[in-house]
Amino acid sequence: MNKVNLPLFLSLIIFLATTIIVGVFGVVPLPEYGNLTSNMEFDGKIIYRVEIESQNLIPPAPDIMDECIFSLDLTDNLLKEEKIICTSDLEYDLGYNINFFDAQLYEERDILIRYWDESTNTEMGLVVELNSGEILDKIKNPNFPQESDKMNVYGEKLIDPWETSDYDSRVISIYYQTRYESIEVYRSKAPTNYRFESLKWSHDGDNIVGIDSENNLLLFSKDKEFDPVIVQFEELNLELQDFEEKRILNLLGWTN
Repeated sequence: MNKVNLPLFLSLIIFLATTIIVGVFGVVPLPEYGNLTSNMEFDGKIIYRVEIESQNLIPPAPDIMDECIFSLDLTDNLLKEEKIICTSDLEYDLGYNINFFDAQLYEERDILIRYWDESTNTEMGLVVELNSGEILDKIKNPNFPQESDKMNVYGEKLIDPWETSDYDSRVISIYYQTRYESIEVYRSKAPTNYRFESLKWSHDGDNIVGIDSENNLLLFSKDKEFDPVIVQFEELNLELQDFEEKRILNLLGWTN
């Protein structure tokens, strides 16, 4: 075969193979979710970590402009999103030795953020007030275990969706474990690259909040009392530039 035609031949083979695969297996769309309605009554705040990124279209992209912890107030369906604290608020005093990666809820009403204190060469922890973002205390050696947020008030445990989803078959699911059995909360067909990134119980143990790979914040009923819904943010108490966008990284919890 003429070498000049080899790239064209390979392209044709790839095109035919792709066409056959799509024809046989079909294209699986993203799961469909509903929207919050006025008759859905939730309360409390969802706490989560986000990155503020630039919208660069050429590599290296995107640039991380800031990292923050946000809250979303669900009371009376306000859906008001507020900044609690960002790394940019702390860099002047603490430099770049702080990271929100392992931030956690602390005593259910505050946030614990770890950082490295170069002056004492020890790990420290900032206790941040949940509502105001005010720094309440600095703790030496904050070796507090992550709260058992996979367990709800009934002793039911969320199962990691990696264990219950079958990505080869393009099926994603959410389950929780009682003392006696595993119970399905949600199951759907989905593209192979779609997944749930983070799951947390509500403070009353009846609902679940999750983040998916499409950067959606989702609410599920453990007893399937309502169909899963997407949380549409009504207000963001943080000014973003035109070239910036936020991406949800993980959930810290759902407080009362």
